[in-house]
Amino acid sequence: MKHRSRAFTLFELMVVLALAALILGLGAPQFREFARNNRMVTAANDLLGGIQTARTEAIKRQLAKGSIAICPSANPDDEDATCLPDTTRQFDGWIVFVDTNDDCDRDTTDGKEPVLRSGSRIDTDNSARSHRNSISNGACISFAPTGFMRTAADVGREVATRTLFCDERGNTKQRGTDLSAARGLDITTTGRARITRDVSEIAGWGISCP
Repeated sequence: MKHRSRAFTLFELMVVLALAALILGLGAPQFREFARNNRMVTAANDLLGGIQTARTEAIKRQLAKGSIAICPSANPDDEDATCLPDTTRQFDGWIVFVDTNDDCDRDTTDGKEPVLRSGSRIDTDNSARSHRNSISNGACISFAPTGFMRTAADVGREVATRTLFCDERGNTKQRGTDLSAARGLDITTTGRARITRDVSEIAGWGISCP
């Protein structure tokens, strides 16, 4: 009995390879866009979560002296994490801590002010073609027992009411949408925070993508 060969012909293999190349060519840009958007979402949502934690703790603890603060940090994952200077207007990495002396600067010596939550740096794997950075209009987010934001006069630092998270696309419309590729985080004086992707709104904030 004869057995027929069921192997593919050269022409069939070439057709399959051509189709595979076409599918990959169409899908790769979309996957890269998805990955970049996911990184932006993660960075903005992490800080939003930190703000919500700080506000909730401030209301819950009702401290007679002190407040709950968030400051930018270059070493947020360290036990002795410290705040960056007031001149540093970015939240690439940050810590939420009990600010017993209301100066929005974590004390790691006398009594060591406890850290309640931290956000790892988003810029550690930056490259020329792919990066994440943030820019803010202040270097301190602090909440009173009422849940309201404390002012610069209260903490001795310029408070951050707006923070912008960006990658290499900047504040431009995401492909195929009217939404910004950047993520803007806005905090009201009452302490409520929200994320916006409105290109025009972000452009009017007075801060721009680094």
